[in-house]
Amino acid sequence: MRQDKNQIKFPFSAIVGQDNFKLALILNLIDPLIGGVLAIGDKGTGKTTLIRALTNLMGDEKESPFVNLPIGVSEDRLVGSIDLEQLINAKKEVVNLGLMAQAHQGVLYVDEVNLLQDYLTDILLDATASGNYYLEREGISRYFKSQFCLVGSMNPEEGSLRPQLKDRFGLSVTITTPKDVKVRQKIMKQRLAFDDDPSQFIINYKSKDESIATQIKTAKSKLLSIKIDDSIIEYCSELAIQHQVEGLRADILLIKTARAYAAYKNITEVTTKEVDSIADFVLNHRSLNTPDQQNRPQEQNHQPQESDPDTNTSKEEKATILIPENEFQKPKEINANTIQNGAYSTQSLDGNLTAIDTKKTVNQYLATDKFELKTKRKSTVLKQHHIFLIDSSGSMLKNQIIAYAKGTVNKIAEQTKTQSTQFSMVSLFDGGAQIILRNTTVLNTVETTLAEIKTGGKTNLIAGFKQIKGLCSDMDYHHVLHVITDGKLNEGSHLEDVILAFKTYCKGIHKTQIVDAEKGIVKIGVAQELAKQIHAEYEVLITGND
Repeated sequence: MRQDKNQIKFPFSAIVGQDNFKLALILNLIDPLIGGVLAIGDKGTGKTTLIRALTNLMGDEKESPFVNLPIGVSEDRLVGSIDLEQLINAKKEVVNLGLMAQAHQGVLYVDEVNLLQDYLTDILLDATASGNYYLEREGISRYFKSQFCLVGSMNPEEGSLRPQLKDRFGLSVTITTPKDVKVRQKIMKQRLAFDDDPSQFIINYKSKDESIATQIKTAKSKLLSIKIDDSIIEYCSELAIQHQVEGLRADILLIKTARAYAAYKNITEVTTKEVDSIADFVLNHRSLNTPDQQNRPQEQNHQPQESDPDTNTSKEEKATILIPENEFQKPKEINANTIQNGAYSTQSLDGNLTAIDTKKTVNQYLATDKFELKTKRKSTVLKQHHIFLIDSSGSMLKNQIIAYAKGTVNKIAEQTKTQSTQFSMVSLFDGGAQIILRNTTVLNTVETTLAEIKTGGKTNLIAGFKQIKGLCSDMDYHHVLHVITDGKLNEGSHLEDVILAFKTYCKGIHKTQIVDAEKGIVKIGVAQELAKQIHAEYEVLITGND
């Protein structure tokens, strides 16, 4: 819910810079149907501080709640749950409201939204699309409204955001570290003044925050009276077509956002000027005709051809798939009762693995007033899920190592393929990580995905392990992680941090294999040491040049 009333928040009007982010948040308060804001940018730039300061403008907490969704939230906490103690002991249907229901008519904030687990992302997608959802628990069905403004923040170095969720954010802004010395000095002075005397600092900016809140309230009352000519609608459609956006959501949002902007500026009719002022908010994360790295304007994308490939940002890899000399062993079938396969799993006398069926247990108790555990049979053999974390950084271009790395993935996939085997793939590219293939059973799809992998930049294994977390949540599968890398990490990255990231984000992995692609007379041995520290199988990539 909204932060503790005793917790002092930095005033909204006192935040230096970030004018675009401020405006995008304000426009969503004026018209919540715009659909929220995604803040993409560097760490330590005050994204979270600004979002939390938004509560100073939102008015009554009951009418406009501010709900913070933790990155490690459980499904029950997100959608709600049934109080089993009350249901069993008092036979009362008591529902604990989920965060999405609590955020109705308010703001739902997700920090590091790109790290949210996939199945929770799917739940959010459904709720934001329909504005409501059903809670289905223990034979009980409840309907909840969930019309909220979704605000998310992310650092692209820690991984990308699923396109489906990114498109659900009405607006997006890119936040970069200020380069102007005077701006940085002012930010430091503001922070010091707030830390030294928070109460006085808030008093100094109270009237400014109240003035903005009043302006928002006035704009909301005028919103529906703003005139929109057909020529403006045509102009918005032309903009959307020019940027090659998918669907019609951008067309609609250009109109809605421009109308809210006109209301905020006390303008009675939308013109092309208002549309142009907010167009980047709507189109930046949807446009298909802008460079892939538009969200990182501070990077140097024009480097000389003779530079070290380790420093190149990106290029399309044209090398064919080359099969390595390695002989990878086909994995054995894994019995579910031989691993920690989730809670409430028991072994019956006949050797079958069973799990408690909560729904049948509760229904039986309500019908007969007798408490008896009901179970359901589980398969004793787990299906295989092979996850490939493939290093496609610039250093892998040397001696066609990336081509052999692709061949490694292809060879393992062919050797492990069965009717129920699934494959997923994460690419380490340009200092980040991206899921490029998710739970496919088709070998041709694996090969097609490999052919389209981009290469360049540095190796960020930490970002890769964070992406793995959402791929290994299904307990009916035996998750095998294959890491193909030369171990040449990002500058500033340490092996200890990589090991910690693996232990934190890869708990659902049952088996790990490191394929060391490092070549050369002098080797740093990071991949080998990583395999040793995380108790992974270790194998050296054997190419045709060895």
